[in-house]
Amino acid sequence: MIQAIIFDIEGILSSLDTVKFVQNYLGILAPRFAHILSPDKFSKQFLKSMENVQKEPKPEQIVMQAFFEDFSKATGQSVQTLKPIFEEFYTSDFPALHCLVKPNPQGVKVVENAIQQGFLTAIVSDPLMPLIAIQEQIRWTGLTPEQFKVIATLDNFHYCKPHLGFFKETAEKLGVRSQSCLLVSTHISDLVCQELGMKVFLLGSSIETEDRTDYVGQLDDLSRLISQGSL
Repeated sequence: MIQAIIFDIEGILSSLDTVKFVQNYLGILAPRFAHILSPDKFSKQFLKSMENVQKEPKPEQIVMQAFFEDFSKATGQSVQTLKPIFEEFYTSDFPALHCLVKPNPQGVKVVENAIQQGFLTAIVSDPLMPLIAIQEQIRWTGLTPEQFKVIATLDNFHYCKPHLGFFKETAEKLGVRSQSCLLVSTHISDLVCQELGMKVFLLGSSIETEDRTDYVGQLDDLSRLISQGSL
């Protein structure tokens, strides 16, 4: 029996041009470090360190700790120097990126419907930003952080997608078995969670994916399944 429905933000609750978003994100972030690192050097190492923590998780560290350890070692800058600059960016500058994101009303409807029907809900975008930033992204969709029992972030998870540890950690934080979770995603790579017994609703439809996922369709289809108690 499904007890929790877990949602990616991008492609489900909102839409954006990923390339454009990252360009603008780094375009605002990198200059904050210009007094210690050139914007080009910062951006390249930032992306490399993020890639490293995705590919090589350290179970004894949250993702943020692993990132700062990698980034600090590569740049020669201390965590004590770097961390306050990042924190100020997310507080002061990150909200300006709102204009690049388009909320999806159907996504809001599905989440609200799931909550009304008694399901636990969670946000499971790749945890590459801190809680303050993911909470901001949730507000951009028209929802509130308080509507989700679990929000995967840089500062509370030990794994990134598509590592099985990420999905296991999600279920543990929700307090349910993996087999009781339904993941709503647009990413084929997320199907790896099925190895833990999780169910997947893959948004969209193609011959390639229909035989590999548990449910496939549009958000209207998911909303109908929730309302009918058919999950």
